[in-house]
Amino acid sequence: MDSKKANLFVVGAMKAGTTSFMELLSMHDDIYTSPVKEPHFFIDHLPDNLYEPSRFFSLETYLAEKFPEPLHITKIQTEQQYQQLFSLSEDEKYRGEGSTAYLHAQESAQLIHTYNPNAKIIVLVRDPLKRTFSHYKMNLGKGRDKKPFEIILLEELELYKNGQLPWNSYLGMSFYNEAIHRYTKLFDQVLILNFEDFTANTGEILKKVARFLEIAPFGDLDVSHKNKSKTLRFQKLFYFLKQLGLKDYFSKIFGSKFRQWLFGKVSKSDTTKVKLSPETMAKLEVIFNKESR
Repeated sequence: MDSKKANLFVVGAMKAGTTSFMELLSMHDDIYTSPVKEPHFFIDHLPDNLYEPSRFFSLETYLAEKFPEPLHITKIQTEQQYQQLFSLSEDEKYRGEGSTAYLHAQESAQLIHTYNPNAKIIVLVRDPLKRTFSHYKMNLGKGRDKKPFEIILLEELELYKNGQLPWNSYLGMSFYNEAIHRYTKLFDQVLILNFEDFTANTGEILKKVARFLEIAPFGDLDVSHKNKSKTLRFQKLFYFLKQLGLKDYFSKIFGSKFRQWLFGKVSKSDTTKVKLSPETMAKLEVIFNKESR
């Protein structure tokens, strides 16, 4: 069992290209990636605002009947369950996963180190304001939020000022310095990549990754960006339906292909730019320079 321990962790940040990055890693012969992209085993509690499983989802049923069908996110509970995620690996040099909350949950670095102190860590970071806005737009699309972006930021800035900002908040997950330090002080091999570099020059970034992992170069790969930002045409309606609990029933009745088709019909590409008052921008610049640069 030890020979199939995970030894490569892509720990975030959220909305910094980890889905596309993990897909590229999975195409390399020397890398086996977990069918569950984000198993979140090494975290004590995965907050509700980051993971809302359907009332009809059963982790035990998935592992017993549907594994290794791809699954984006769950909360693995036991080490036996976790090791099942890598049970189909063969002689690959690396077995990896990409749980984005590992970067900011304070206990994750130590828990991963206890499990495998020789693991390699990859961190993807993104311009903090753009990451925050992308996170907000994702939650709008999922019906998790409906407040204006600036109102939310002002509320979180007040929490930050009072030392009460949760790590899983919009701003909290855009603070990188302390989060990265938890990994660099425990692990000998940590690679930090920038989302903007990854999207602008994917080939060069993959060369850097290959050198870091000491594997053969990546071949010609499809580097199309996954999880592109979309906005729903009827956001208020979807928010209302989600609050009624109808989303779970819809997911149970209709298959994933139909849901993806319908989402394409009721959404459009989102190229919305961040629009904030000069006062709010000035406050954000101060804290991002302190916490994320």
